[in-house]
Amino acid sequence: METCKIMASERPKELYFYEVEGVGSFPLDMLRYDAAWPRNSESVSQMNMSSGNTVDRCVVGLQSYNILTLARCLSFGWNIKE
Repeated sequence: METCKIMASERPKELYFYEVEGVGSFPLDMLRYDAAWPRNSESVSQMNMSSGNTVDRCVVGLQSYNILTLARCLSFGWNIKE
């Protein structure tokens, strides 16, 4: 297996921070498309708390080197907060 080192000029330069809001279990697959991950341990806790919650709204902090795709979030029933 070959490995390829990313040149400094090709590395992502900007880190984007988001809050997404929704109801019900947090859709982990939503993160894969935009290569996003939880912002901090509090966000991970919110994701876990939403797993059994079908009524209350939940806000989760995310970060990514990519701009989140609104249509992708909406398809899971979650919205990007402004």
